[in-house]
Amino acid sequence: MTRKKLIRSKEAIGFPNVFGLSKLTDFKFADKFSKKVLEIGCGHGLYAYQYAQKYSDVFVLGVDVKLDRMHKGASLALEEGLENLFFFRSPVCFLLRGMSDIKFDEIWITFPDPHEKKGAVGKRLTHETYLEIYRKLLAKGGSVFLKTDNPIMYNYTLGQIKRYGLEFEDFSDPCLNVPIDFMFETVFERKYLDKGLLIRRLSFGLKNSLT
Repeated sequence: MTRKKLIRSKEAIGFPNVFGLSKLTDFKFADKFSKKVLEIGCGHGLYAYQYAQKYSDVFVLGVDVKLDRMHKGASLALEEGLENLFFFRSPVCFLLRGMSDIKFDEIWITFPDPHEKKGAVGKRLTHETYLEIYRKLLAKGGSVFLKTDNPIMYNYTLGQIKRYGLEFEDFSDPCLNVPIDFMFETVFERKYLDKGLLIRRLSFGLKNSLT
């Protein structure tokens, strides 16, 4: 890690809106909000930031493993006085250790690594291992949302949806009237759009059990 990244990481974990497995909270303060939204792999946190800006009555939590990236979104939130935007540093596989007392109405997976190499399927964020984690984090009637430019990730997720018989909606067709929440952009998304790439969008629910 470079010196600048190390400095940003140390600063970020000291921010009042950044938590992690080494700095836990029960998130009970989130109960005062009308809805709770979780972004998986939030990176710089710009999607979460735009969501929180748009809906001041919604609790928004961005999750990533890299504190130096989250520093950006967390700094913006503090500068603008956003009291509904927070960040949590943790690998997805450990989320339940730090979030046992909170349920989310929406879980967003924004431009995840498709892990295209053979044998890396288990690392994809819509693999059943992760779907089971999301199921436990979702409130009743909640939904998972995926945004990706990658056809492999998109097709894999569709396969998972069909495999487990999940209800879903596909907003990938650019001619469709896409829900506004899909329009908040990440850093990667702007790069893909500038290249003219198709952004694929899915939303789906999760059953009480995937077995």
